[in-house]
Amino acid sequence: MSQNFVPSAEEVDRQLEQEFLDETRDKTGQLDVLLGQFRAGQVPAEKTLATVVKEVHTLKVQGRGVHMPILNLVVHRFSDYVGGISSFNDESANDIQIFIDKLSSVLDGEIAGGDEASAALVRELPNKTKAIAQTPTDFGDLTQKIIEILVVVPEKSLSHIIEQEMAACGYRVTNVRNPFNAFEMAVHIRPDLILASQELGDLTGVDLASAFAAMPKTARIPFALLTSYNYGNPALAGLPPRAAIVKKGGAFGESLADALSRFGIT
Repeated sequence: MSQNFVPSAEEVDRQLEQEFLDETRDKTGQLDVLLGQFRAGQVPAEKTLATVVKEVHTLKVQGRGVHMPILNLVVHRFSDYVGGISSFNDESANDIQIFIDKLSSVLDGEIAGGDEASAALVRELPNKTKAIAQTPTDFGDLTQKIIEILVVVPEKSLSHIIEQEMAACGYRVTNVRNPFNAFEMAVHIRPDLILASQELGDLTGVDLASAFAAMPKTARIPFALLTSYNYGNPALAGLPPRAAIVKKGGAFGESLADALSRFGIT
């Protein structure tokens, strides 16, 4: 007599991972074809961009349920990049082609895993901030460098403002809205700076700073807390001494510049 088969947790995980791999391979192939059609003038720019945004966002959501750090890292940056495009052109298509090629390389096992490899990989990906206009900011006279900054801010509007400010100085930004996801991102990206809001929901920015300072893999990553509080405020009790404070509001640019200078990033 046959019995109903109940898969183990490991088998379910393997099935989800395989489905994610298959879906990623299918969508990268479809997007590759779409870019060819765009370049041939067969698909308008608006439709091309809308399709890319939709398909990559779908992959990003699906990837949250599987533990495939390198693939999810590329998808996350891909989604961030296309989400910041206001108009689609040949340069955008070339950048998207790079993302597609990197995804294919990961799928084919041509890109090794490991923290060093993932940190190098993310710096090879197109920078979404380059498309943002180089408008004057209150950062002061900063020398542009290739700097990776992990921004942990729940509010989408605030994170967008921060990104624009940093983009004007050429800094590359990865946005994370969930503080728990920040741990995995920090380990794999190895950012030059982590900037986190004090108000994060279940955790505070002080909690996050303390956790990063306590972990050997992240202890040496500079950390700046985005807050309206001053040093000495009881709300900041427990903030590691090495952490910097970046003030919200009109003093944001100046205090961020001070923090970057303090950590030797500028």
